[in-house]
Amino acid sequence: MNDQTIHELDEAIQFNPKDAAAYLNRGIAYAEKGEYDKAIADFDKTIKLKPKDTAAYHYRGYTYAEKCKYGKAITDYNKAIRLDPNDAEVYRNRGFAYGMKGEYDKAITDYNKAIKLNPKDAIAYDNRGYAYGMKGEYDKAIADYNKAIKLDPKDSASHNNRGNLYRVKGEYDKAIADYNQAVKTSPNNAISYVNRGGLYQKMDDYNLAIKDYDNAVRLCPNYATDTVDNNFIFGGEDTVHQARELLKSVSDDYYKSGNLAAAAYYEGVSLLLLPNKIKAQRCFEAARDEGFEDNTKIDMHLANLKS
Repeated sequence: MNDQTIHELDEAIQFNPKDAAAYLNRGIAYAEKGEYDKAIADFDKTIKLKPKDTAAYHYRGYTYAEKCKYGKAITDYNKAIRLDPNDAEVYRNRGFAYGMKGEYDKAITDYNKAIKLNPKDAIAYDNRGYAYGMKGEYDKAIADYNKAIKLDPKDSASHNNRGNLYRVKGEYDKAIADYNQAVKTSPNNAISYVNRGGLYQKMDDYNLAIKDYDNAVRLCPNYATDTVDNNFIFGGEDTVHQARELLKSVSDDYYKSGNLAAAAYYEGVSLLLLPNKIKAQRCFEAARDEGFEDNTKIDMHLANLKS
């Protein structure tokens, strides 16, 4: 849905202010645009006009979850389930909300129900695998990721998540293979680069680690939120610190060797992990002035910083 759809729904509501379906659909359109407060206001209106509209509770719950208000999301999912106890997607989404609250047993119970209702739901297997992994039940988690990948071989999330578990189990070759597949399937998803880079660093393969960290950072248009708060955290609590320290040490080595262009570039990348956008921008500009070998990378960083 796009702005034109919203405009058309505005007109429909103006023509008939009691059109519950129009409010519902406009709310969905707003949610897809990330305008969550507007979406929730429309779902509220839908429910006021049609108190037993299952979809309105479901979508409002989903929107609350997008705002990280998981308690409110669960309340809405509960209402949706009471109205329709056979909707697999609602169970799956409520399971996700429970998982985000750290209530993994409740999450698994919901995923079990979702899978029973829809045995071909790859996302439910992936999510249940994550919950099992957080409980330390790695074999169960890997079995779920195997099932998710069998149902959807192009599911980069399941490859990435299974790779994380192989890493924990010390099966590094299998982990790298999964990260490789995740990167191949979703080359613009920073998370898999972060995780693979972290493992390469653990394996003392610093050149490949640096390459992955650099790719991850360049793929995040908003460094402060996307990179640090969301994407890097999936690699473990210490991933940001490890990446920053490695990139800074690389920068220092280049300074010592006299390669000022490379030194400035990698210092810029390390500063993005603080994040310090102003100093990072100055470093990238200095790297370009010094004749860094790949201006494409610099241009991408500078474009992201201006977005």
